[in-house]
This record gives sequence, C-alpha cells and structure tokens, in this order.
Amino acid sequence: ANMQISIALEYLKIDIEDEKTENPRENLGAKVIIAQEKERMRVAREIHDGPAQDLANIVLRLEIAEKLLAIDTSKVQAEITDLKGLVRSNLRDIRRIIFDLRPIAFDGNGLLSSLEKYLISFEDNYKIKCDLLVKGEEKQLLPVIEVSIFRSLQECLTNIAKHSLSDWAGIEIEFQEDIISLVIKDRGIGFHLNKILENPGEHYGLIGVKERIEMLNGKIDIDSVLEKGTTIKFFIPIDQKEALG
Repeated sequence: ANMQISIALEYLKIDIEDEKTENPRENLGAKVIIAQEKERMRVAREIHDGPAQDLANIVLRLEIAEKLLAIDTSKVQAEITDLKGLVRSNLRDIRRIIFDLRPIAFDGNGLLSSLEKYLISFEDNYKIKCDLLVKGEEKQLLPVIEVSIFRSLQECLTNIAKHSLSDWAGIEIEFQEDIISLVIKDRGIGFHLNKILENPGEHYGLIGVKERIEMLNGKIDIDSVLEKGTTIKFFIPIDQKEALG
C-alpha cells in the first residue's frame, strides 16, 4: 500500500511540474491531493505502529496466559490485570485517532466559531486547559485557508496532548490587513527541533503542518526549549490570488 501511495505521489509531483506555469488553480489542487495522501500515510503508520502492534502483542500474551492456566493461576491473574490496562490504553489511542479524523464541523459562522467548539471537545478528551485569544476583527476566509488553519492547529494541539506532558495550551489568532497570524504555545517538556525534523518517524506531523502552510505562501516558525515548552507561529496571506490563479 505504501508503494502504491509513493507511486501516486510521484505521479502527482510530475503533473505539478508540468502544469505549474499553466494553471495555478490546478497546481494548488494537486498540492492539496498530495497533502491528503501524505496525511493518509501518516495515519496508517500511526495505527500500524500503535494500536495494531499492541493488539498483536495482546493476542500473544493471551495465548501465553491460556497456557499458564494449567500451571500457575496466580501468574494468570497478574497477566490479565496488566492486559486490561493495555487494552484501555489502546482504546484511548483509537478514540483519539477517530477524534482527530472527524470531519471539520464548520457551521457557516466562520473559523473561530468552529475552533471554539473543537477546543471544548479537545479539553474534554485530553483534560488540557486551552486559552484562546483573538486579536483584530475576524475576516471571511477562503475555505482552503480555513481548512488549512484548522488542521494545522489540530495537529499542533494533538502533538501537545501526545508528547508535551503539558496541562495547558495557548492559542492566539490575529486578523491583520493582509495576513492572519497564529501562535500555539505549551508549557511542556519541549524537544530538539533538528532531531525531530530529521526523523521521518517522529516529526510529530510538523513537516505536514509546514507543507500545508507553505502551500498557501505562508511561513512557520518553531521554537522549542527543553523542559520549558514549545511555541509555534505561522503566518498566512489572506489574499490567495497568487496561489489560486
């Protein structure tokens, strides 16, 4: 499956190179498809490396416990107790993956309304306090910008929940004349940025966020300090004529 996706991505990249000077709108559409395929690859890898491997381990340990029944029942009891904890952990992971994959519930009232509802669900799911600060007057954004911002914020918040050990996240959105800027902060354990970006298996989706923002001619800045937290900023032009043609 990964080979098929890689071939599809290469095919799409060729199309982009051939058409980028002819039709910018189709060029952006192809970029969006590539981003979607990469996202599917990331989710597939996350499920394979997480719940799928754990479930295979659970089956193996259950078989061992079954054999232990005839030898030492006290050991079986301890094993079952441990397995119950592992199953609960897997259930949390699967629910988190499903939560992150749900369609965006845009309600027609703009990005902020949808984001506020998402943050309520996020706080409930992860028990992480979220503070949202909005500066400037909300502007009507193109759907492609709204989706890109929402998914980028979602990825950053999921990273906080999964990796930072922070109990708080701060989100600041500022609507300026030509640019929308966003800041996502946590008070977690931080990380070595270069090590994360150089490791394809552990970049926490940051490469996907970077590509999504740059697709819209935006910029991203990541600052992480060990034991102090992480701050991610990105800036996206509101006028997308150059990208959309």
